[in-house]
Amino acid sequence: MNNDYVIRMANQIADALGINPDRDQAIHVLADHLNRFWEPRMRASLLAVAGSVDTAARLSPLVREAIARLRPPP
Repeated sequence: MNNDYVIRMANQIADALGINPDRDQAIHVLADHLNRFWEPRMRASLLAVAGSVDTAARLSPLVREAIARLRPPP
């Protein structure tokens, strides 16, 4: 899975959901979206990216917070 693609997609979704004034709800909705609609390979790639200091810096703060709520892929 292309890390740049996963980062870009996660950040775009976070931008769309980040307009919610309730930050905790925005994080919850983002994590729920990623768990429900992203295939396991995409979630695994996002979790791997988040584990790397260099690429994690490219994730939006909302994505970084939502990652803690992701289900690990099977």
